[in-house]
Amino acid sequence: MFSISKQTDHIGAEISGIDLSQPFPPEAADALRQAFVDHSVLAIRDQKLDAPAFLNATRLFGEPLRQHLKQFNLPECPDVATISNQEKTKEGKINVRGVSWHTDHSFQPEPPKATALYAVSLPTKGGDTEWAHMGAAYDALPAPLRTEVDALEAVHAYTESRVPPNLTERIAAGEDDASDGVVHPLIRTHPENGRKSIYLNPLRVRRFRGMTPEHCAELIERIVAHATQPEFVYTHRWRAGDMVIWDNRCCIHKANADYDFEELRLLYRIIIQGDTPR
Repeated sequence: MFSISKQTDHIGAEISGIDLSQPFPPEAADALRQAFVDHSVLAIRDQKLDAPAFLNATRLFGEPLRQHLKQFNLPECPDVATISNQEKTKEGKINVRGVSWHTDHSFQPEPPKATALYAVSLPTKGGDTEWAHMGAAYDALPAPLRTEVDALEAVHAYTESRVPPNLTERIAAGEDDASDGVVHPLIRTHPENGRKSIYLNPLRVRRFRGMTPEHCAELIERIVAHATQPEFVYTHRWRAGDMVIWDNRCCIHKANADYDFEELRLLYRIIIQGDTPR
């Protein structure tokens, strides 16, 4: 059986002593899935996985989904995508993904349960990824703020922009119409452990229903500032061969772009089928 090393009080565990390229006994698979529910982010060190083996390993946690940005999917294994610091915008500038706090694909009616990354090539230093536990953040909300957010519904919509919308964009989006997105509760209940979490994606939430854009922008800023305090955050310092999988139902995350872009940073990425937030 593998070992589990808890990384913070609220989030993150390092897993050692397993080889995900080999067949996995059912009892070990059950224990790994329970560790995922308990710790929300698992960092599984010292793996040697090609794309098909990485895909097979993630099936321990659920059903992989084909990712919608097809240009990043591997032709030989299209359920595996890449994240690279060599991607360019139409203007030829480096396109760095994931540097703002977010959760993945919240604009879908059934957002992914989990996302997994596997480190293929890394810069010499920097490029850490951070996760914030939104269940712990919810538990610690001041009572007046908890009362304000408990019944709110958020409209999530996809845009190509990778920065949170500004106030002008929120005003243009209107207040109550949800025809341009999907509606999810701001506070969702985890289907496996019953814990409440803040389900907020600053990149994709256009507004809270029944709230003015100004109030919406201010409230999102307050929630994110609260939820990303150090006591709720786990920072992963990548090593080659790391597989990290996290629970999108109760975490937000961001990547740090504090490394030499002359050095390749390349990770494989898989998303896992989820369900409707409730």
